[in-house]
Amino acid sequence: SAAILQTDAAVCGGITEWRRIAATAASYGVQMCPHWFHDLHAPLVAATPNARYVEFFWDDQVLNFRRLLDRQLSLREGQVVLHPEPGLGFDFDDGQGAKYCQWHTLS
Repeated sequence: SAAILQTDAAVCGGITEWRRIAATAASYGVQMCPHWFHDLHAPLVAATPNARYVEFFWDDQVLNFRRLLDRQLSLREGQVVLHPEPGLGFDFDDGQGAKYCQWHTLS
């Protein structure tokens, strides 16, 4: 049994699976407080009745995946400020992605 689930959409099968888990958790009265990547989870928490909190990492030292995003979520008076764009509100920055990827061609 669990009182809180810290399911991570980046590893549990994506947003659809995360929402399925949240719905199942809600049917048992269990809260969702997702783990890690707040840029991904904050919009999900905002749209999920039984979700309460988002872990927020203020820098990119622990959550260095954020370096690949074109814009970051911010905090205002202890609250995560969501992007006004639909969906998750961010895209991947191709320039940043190129720094971490090596492209190989087969000869």
